[in-house]
Amino acid sequence: MHKAAAVAVLPLFLAACGGNGSNGDGGNASGSGAAGNNAIALSGLVSDGPIAGAQVCLFSNGVQARNAAGAALCSTETDAQGNYTIAIPKDLAPGFLTLVASKGNTIKLASALGTLAQVTQAAGSGTTVTSAALPSARITHFTTADFVLADTNSDGTVSKAEFDSYVPDYTKIRPAAVVVKAVIDFGQGDSLLGGQASNTLLLAAAAVKDQALGTTSKTALEWAGDAANVTVATAVDQDLANETAGAFANYQLSTNVTSYHIPSTVSANNASISCEINTGNESVIVRIAIDASRGIFVLEHDGIQTVGSYNPKTGAVSLTKSDPLAVSAMTSQVTYYTEGYFKLNGIFDASAGKFTGTYAELSANTWSLDLKRQECTAAGSVMAIRL
Repeated sequence: MHKAAAVAVLPLFLAACGGNGSNGDGGNASGSGAAGNNAIALSGLVSDGPIAGAQVCLFSNGVQARNAAGAALCSTETDAQGNYTIAIPKDLAPGFLTLVASKGNTIKLASALGTLAQVTQAAGSGTTVTSAALPSARITHFTTADFVLADTNSDGTVSKAEFDSYVPDYTKIRPAAVVVKAVIDFGQGDSLLGGQASNTLLLAAAAVKDQALGTTSKTALEWAGDAANVTVATAVDQDLANETAGAFANYQLSTNVTSYHIPSTVSANNASISCEINTGNESVIVRIAIDASRGIFVLEHDGIQTVGSYNPKTGAVSLTKSDPLAVSAMTSQVTYYTEGYFKLNGIFDASAGKFTGTYAELSANTWSLDLKRQECTAAGSVMAIRL
C-alpha cells in the first residue's frame, strides 16, 4: 500500500468523483411546484455546487410531462441552495420519468428519476418525496454523466430498458463530470462549448463519445488529465469526498507479495539513484465505501481517498492510484523525478463484505544526468474483510 522512494516521498494523488453532500430536501413548493392531495411533491437538489435560478422539468418516456390542463410539469426556480419542488400528478400516465434542470442557454443537467410507480412507492402513504427517499431527485454533474452514458441510442433521453441495462463505470463518468463542472463553476464555456455541444448536457454527451470539445482539440479524458486543469478535477474529487463521507466502513486489508524487482543503485558524478518498494506482506486497516448506483469503489488509506470503478452486477473492481511524474529533489548537478502507481483489481462480495483480488505497484526514480531511470515493482494477491 505504500511506496517509498529513495530520493523523496512520492506525491499523493486523489482520484475521485461525486456530488455535493447535501440531501437537497428543501425546496420551493409554490406555483407549478405546489402539490395537493392528488399529486406528489418531489423535492430535490440541482447541484454542481448548488445552482440557484434553475428550472426543473419532468419528462415521461422522453416527452415533456403535462398536467390535466396541459401545462408543462416544471418547478419554480431553484433557491440559493439549489433546492426545487415539482408536483407530479398521481394520475399521470405510467412511464419512465426523467428530470432536466435548465438555467439560461448553457446550463442543462439531467437525471433518470425512475418509474411513476417508484416515485409513488417512495412517497408511501404520504404526498411528499425527498431525495433522501429517492436519491435520483438530486440532479448533478454526475447524474448528467450517468444520463448520457445510459442513452445508448443517443436520442437525448433514457428509456427504462436503457436504464435497466446501464452499468455505471466511474472511469467514464468522471471526465464528463469534470468538463461539465468546468463550464458551470469555472467559466470554461468559451473553450469547451461549441458546435453541437451548445449546453452542458450536450457537452456531457460529446464527452462520453470521446469527441474533441469546443476549441480545445481535446477529449474529456485528455482535458481532465491535463495538469492545467487540476483545480477543476480536484473540485470534482472533493465533491465525491463530501458525498461518500458517511458511507465508509473499516476493513482489514492484507497483501501477499508474490513477485518483486529492485534494481541496483546507480552512481555517477557524486550522485546516486535508486528506488524502494515494499517487498513484505502487509496487514493494515483501511476504509472502503461502495456506491452501487454510480459504480464507485472508494479506498481510503492514510487519509487519502482513491476512487475506482465497481460493477454492481458482477462485483468487479478496478482501481488505480497514480503518482504522476514530478520533481522530487534538486542538487547543483542533478534533478530527480519520481512517479508511481498502485493498481487493484478483483471482486467485491457486498453481502459478505469481502474483497479478493490482485495488486501491482510501481515506484520509479529518474535523474537528469542522462535520464537514467530506476523502476521498483511488486505484485501479489490482496484481501479485504469488513470489520
